[in-house]
Amino acid sequence: MTYVAVFDIGTTAVKGILVDKDVQLIEEHSVELTTFVSEEGLIEQQPADWWKAVIQITSLWWKNGISPESVRAITFSGQMEDVISISEADTYRAILYSDMRAGKEADWVTKQCPEIRSYTGNNVSASTPLTKIKWLEKHSPDQYENTKKFVFSSKDYVIYKLTKETVTDPITAATTGMMDLKNRVWNEKISQTCRIDEEKLPALLEADRVVGRITEEASKLTGFSTSTIVINGTGDAGATTLGAGAVHENDCYFYMGTTGWLAIVEKNIGQLDSLSESHFNLAFVEKSHRISVAPLLNVGNVHQWAAQLYIDQHVAHKYETFETLIEQTEPGSGGVLFLPYLNGERNPMIDPQAKGAYWGITPHTERKDLARAALEGVTFSLKQTLEMYDLKDQRMITLIGGVSKSNHWCQMMTDIMNHPIRVPLNSEYLPSIGVASTAFINLGWCESYRQFVNTFVRNIPSKDYTPNRERVAVYAAQYETFKKLHPALRSVYG
Repeated sequence: MTYVAVFDIGTTAVKGILVDKDVQLIEEHSVELTTFVSEEGLIEQQPADWWKAVIQITSLWWKNGISPESVRAITFSGQMEDVISISEADTYRAILYSDMRAGKEADWVTKQCPEIRSYTGNNVSASTPLTKIKWLEKHSPDQYENTKKFVFSSKDYVIYKLTKETVTDPITAATTGMMDLKNRVWNEKISQTCRIDEEKLPALLEADRVVGRITEEASKLTGFSTSTIVINGTGDAGATTLGAGAVHENDCYFYMGTTGWLAIVEKNIGQLDSLSESHFNLAFVEKSHRISVAPLLNVGNVHQWAAQLYIDQHVAHKYETFETLIEQTEPGSGGVLFLPYLNGERNPMIDPQAKGAYWGITPHTERKDLARAALEGVTFSLKQTLEMYDLKDQRMITLIGGVSKSNHWCQMMTDIMNHPIRVPLNSEYLPSIGVASTAFINLGWCESYRQFVNTFVRNIPSKDYTPNRERVAVYAAQYETFKKLHPALRSVYG
């Protein structure tokens, strides 16, 4: 047997799997990670912990009888928008994507380079690596000077430890504020205007390219053979898109966790600065396309809020009880509508002042109506976001994330969206399966990403939901009212 090793280095854990030529998962292991959050709100992880987790996982593989020589290639998925210092000391913590320390630097960059969006396809914010590098230059000059190279994904650091090469992929680089999205190169105008030392930036390498082979030192620590090739892989958004089976134009999926996003594959054409400012625009594994990502702030957190509000906290199985409660009322929740904006919102509109609100309560409204309306409100908001892309057909949409475990919510989604919904089973490892394609292509085990998706990803066991015509009609009428509520309340929000 021969295998591809895949490491998915996320925020909460490092997952490691082996897959064979039939994409059967072998030796699944996971190691949890520690995140350091300071009183000032700095959010960091220790890169050495990612490396230790990889060593821990590989030791289990060899202990369970896997031969190192049977692993032909290693590839990766990793959290993006980090700032990670590669230095002799190798002791600096990584600044994570969720760290917002660089707000002033983001304002400065925007003033220095107001046309930056026309190159990168994205606005600059406090989370952008470019602004965090400027923060380090000002507030931590020793770290800045000691840094030989900056890398921007957790997987980039592990690749460095395995090969001593500093690289990143275009999907990750698209989040940095420094890459030309159309040409997939570091943008000289941005570097010069914002005074970024390009010598400190890693090489840009496509996702399916070989970075190098395992060094002798890394071989001793991990047990990998020095003949095993290391593939660049991709940032987590690229891996998740592949794992969701989105490779053709207008293929899309919803990720629904505490927050969520809609991602859709689009042709990489048009003026980048004319695209919606509420969307992220990322490179894709195929140069002719990009990934448009519309983030939403209110998804699973609304589910959690409603379950806590409407279910007795002493109940052992709160979410199961909540499911039973919403079963007891008809679609449409007795005419009650809910605006789900508990935390403001970024899509389908940008409104940080937006609030949650119920509308349509009558003397006949019951607790079960209010509970169901909360989930219907989130789903109407998702539908509005989907309509921003103006899909012309009823194509199937893939749904992944923890929310996909709710059968009633999944059926509600397909009825409100009027699209069939596909929910892959055991979606925890979908990014790993998706990014395995980068190694399969390099090894000649498949010809293209589309072939990989069609042959393997779309044959992953899934639960499929189809729209119910009667419910589609009920929801279509309610949706028209829902769309009027936020505009009507904007003056109240102030």
